[in-house]
Amino acid sequence: MDLNKAQAARARHKERNAIFASAAGQPRTLFDSVRRRLILVVMIALAPIAALNIIQGVIQLHNAQEDARQRLLQRALAAAASQQNIIASTENVLYALKNVDEVRSSGPTCMATLRGATVSLPFVANIGVINAAGEVTCAALPLSERRVGNDAWWQAALRQPGFSLTGRVHSPAANKDVLVGVLPLRDAAGHLEGALVLGIEINWLDNLMKQQVQPSDGIVAVFSPRGEELVSNARAMSSALFEPTQFGPGGIGAKGAGLYEGIDPSGRSWTFATAPLGRDGLVVAFALPSDQLFGWTLVTVAASFALPALIIIASLIALWVAVDRIILRWLLYLRRVTAVYAQGHYGFRPTRLDAAPSEFRVLGHSVENMAFAVRQRDARLRENLAEKTALVREIHHRIKNSLQVVVSLLSLYGTGMGKGEDRRRFDQLRTRVNTLALVHRILYEASDGSQVRLRELLRELASLIEGSTDQNLRISVEAQEVRLPTDMAVPLALMVVELVLNLTVPDRATSTVVLLRGSLADGRLSLVLSGAAVAREEQPGAVSLASGFASQLGGTLTRGRDESGENLLISGDFPCPAATSPDTAGHAAGHA
Repeated sequence: MDLNKAQAARARHKERNAIFASAAGQPRTLFDSVRRRLILVVMIALAPIAALNIIQGVIQLHNAQEDARQRLLQRALAAAASQQNIIASTENVLYALKNVDEVRSSGPTCMATLRGATVSLPFVANIGVINAAGEVTCAALPLSERRVGNDAWWQAALRQPGFSLTGRVHSPAANKDVLVGVLPLRDAAGHLEGALVLGIEINWLDNLMKQQVQPSDGIVAVFSPRGEELVSNARAMSSALFEPTQFGPGGIGAKGAGLYEGIDPSGRSWTFATAPLGRDGLVVAFALPSDQLFGWTLVTVAASFALPALIIIASLIALWVAVDRIILRWLLYLRRVTAVYAQGHYGFRPTRLDAAPSEFRVLGHSVENMAFAVRQRDARLRENLAEKTALVREIHHRIKNSLQVVVSLLSLYGTGMGKGEDRRRFDQLRTRVNTLALVHRILYEASDGSQVRLRELLRELASLIEGSTDQNLRISVEAQEVRLPTDMAVPLALMVVELVLNLTVPDRATSTVVLLRGSLADGRLSLVLSGAAVAREEQPGAVSLASGFASQLGGTLTRGRDESGENLLISGDFPCPAATSPDTAGHAAGHA
């Protein structure tokens, strides 16, 4: 049972493919198909829902990014608050020391004062006084090199009007990397007298940052305006996530707050935000793993984008199956029913339509009623056709009999006529009348009376002419088995008779063979008459009569000689669109 169902399913699939592969089944336009039109309608109906889901996903993604940015900024600013306090403390200490005359003038108690300040502040590596020439005049810790006038940080600090913080500098006195806070000293006229400098231990700042924000809770770093990393709670990780060029002039630090992406050495994605500290061009960056930062937000947003696609795909699959099972299945069955009716089996009943939807049941009953009406009309047409065919055959039979009576009368009247030109013309007249009788006999003997076989017609004409002429003439026929319409039979036969009767055989003692060929190609009939004979040039009337029949057939006659120049060659070409070969006729009958 399952095998039969599988075979039936394969047969339906093969038939469906045959329908769609045929010219009638090929879509003329993109949507010239029930399935495609339904798919278009469903997609148009689902488009607003899909658009709303996508818009909702975009809004959720935007809100999630904004929330993440705010979280990162708050944590970045909170982590950098201590750094700002230390920088502010550095500025306050320098302003306080600026007001101490012993310090400002590098007096005897200057070193002791500066050392006391250094000891009281845990983040200070060293404090010193530098004159306008760049020479260290006083310092909390002794220095081996007392000139900084050529250092870049010193040149940059002198261009600032007030307190400024330089980048990373190595302190030879403390043997540590420090951040240098510089406060220029100027007289009442504004001339530079020197500067107070304070070195902040970078390691101390890093440890403070690490205590406030553990590396497992996020990566935070402070950058200078030149993109140099000053402070970080995890330098190895921050150097991998944050590129110095990003925080340099024109980088993301100058563009304001935003979200950016970074990749750590393990390939994990991080998201970080940047914010300016509000002084000295410093920028703070805070980074968290992207999956930790967004959590289920990405899943929710992805679902908002994927859900419409899944709905559309599921709808299209369901629609595809539904169209196949509900519509195409019954359309194919109705097609098979109509094919059965087209073969003439009008008694067939489409019983399987009882399980079809009501619309197809109504259509099936309409097709069945149409088949019954066609059956009745076909029966009437067959009766009328049989009656018409019988009448046509009777007409041909009576015409043939009448013409044979005329031929018999002509034979009786010509009994006493002697030989000569008159006798020859009388025999030709009798042959022409006998030709008409021959054509009507062939039409009478045809099965349907609507077509004449070319080979049979030419052979009958050859036998008739050979028996009616006094010349020693033999006609050999080579013709295709072509069926010609009846309106060509009479003028064609009379033309052939006129052409052959107008021939003169040079030697009456020997038999002369004339070849008559007929063929059909591309809807045109070709006739060729050739042989060792001579056309009577002295009989212009007969020649004109053959040309008249050729004109009636819609073609022309051409007379000449073959390549050897010894044989006569007469050829004619005539349109014959309604003619069929036996193979074509059989093929058409099979389709009917």
